[in-house]
Amino acid sequence: MLNRGATVIAVSVDPYHRAVVAYGHGAAVSIAELFVEQVLMPISPRARFERRSDLHWLISLSSEDGGHDALIDAARRKLGAHTVSDGDRSGFLDVCMGVAVGADLESVCDEADLVRHADAALCVALTRRVHVEFARSSMVRQISAEVDLAAWLTRSVERDFSVFYQPIVAMPDRRVVGYESLLRWHTESGVLSPDAFLAVAEGISLLAPIGRHAIGEAIRDLATDISDLAGEEAFVSLNLSAQQLSDDGLACFLDGLIRDHGVDPARVWIEVREDQVIRLETSAARTVNALHDLGCTICVDDLGAGFSALRYVRDLPVDVLKVDRTLIAQLVHSHSDRAVVRAISEMAAATGLRMVAEGIESDDVLGVLTELGFDYAQGFFFGRPQPLATWAGR
Repeated sequence: MLNRGATVIAVSVDPYHRAVVAYGHGAAVSIAELFVEQVLMPISPRARFERRSDLHWLISLSSEDGGHDALIDAARRKLGAHTVSDGDRSGFLDVCMGVAVGADLESVCDEADLVRHADAALCVALTRRVHVEFARSSMVRQISAEVDLAAWLTRSVERDFSVFYQPIVAMPDRRVVGYESLLRWHTESGVLSPDAFLAVAEGISLLAPIGRHAIGEAIRDLATDISDLAGEEAFVSLNLSAQQLSDDGLACFLDGLIRDHGVDPARVWIEVREDQVIRLETSAARTVNALHDLGCTICVDDLGAGFSALRYVRDLPVDVLKVDRTLIAQLVHSHSDRAVVRAISEMAAATGLRMVAEGIESDDVLGVLTELGFDYAQGFFFGRPQPLATWAGR
């Protein structure tokens, strides 16, 4: 049985190895030892310190131990950056901690499980690049699920991934003029959308090859079935994350596909999400400019969900704005949302940008979209994402 007054703290000293780089491994280890002796141990003299490796410790204590509350309070104050000295040498250290408090974790049944939750909290702290994280009951399950998903992804092959398409219609005649391509992963448990696996794929560097496979499929479909379905001027949009855009070879890869399949590059829309931070003078920004130079259409997606759109319009070669569903949904009933969207439409008109309304689920908003000058619309009202064969069958 677990003593509910128990607390375990997993400590990673110099987690990003900055001290190792600055001082050398041996010196960094010595400075880490000084930190534990000078800073942590005096806070709670009766706490038990277990050294797990050169730069990792595990601290176990109970509410009866002196300094228990003080050590937890120190962690809450983000005890994370220190300069320590023994008189002859000193050094700066980063410190990350994961704290598991037994009283806050009703599902934890023994000390080993409490240690596991402390490790889970440390894992989250390192991932988020924060100095301290307190364990929650869901952390272990979530991290275990991510590990299982990562292993599952590494065992997948190209044929496990495909592209679904959602139509984009012209306003006001509702004629299909293009399709947004949306990656899907076919698993034994069913078909998964990117929300279920994209972050894990990015974390294990599988997004680039999976993404290239999807891009290749979309360009092939554009040259054949999409042209047959919606005409020779129909377009396909590709959702690219900041990590995908950081691939220095992406523009060359896409250029080769466009040439091989003989499609007009203007029919290839590159969608960049507004909440994906793309800084100037980075490889991602250079890729966006290179794709624009190829003749591709650059589109800011989910406008209204983040805070970067105006900077993107100013700094990147943007051609299209896709206004997020959160702004579109209340256009009929919300004067403030309509005012915001009207301001966006006026900016688009002044700068020569086209506009797409996302998330259309009923026809009551279509009149407002026409009034505000939207060029295109998409959403479940016009069709859910489906394999291209399904659209061809219709």
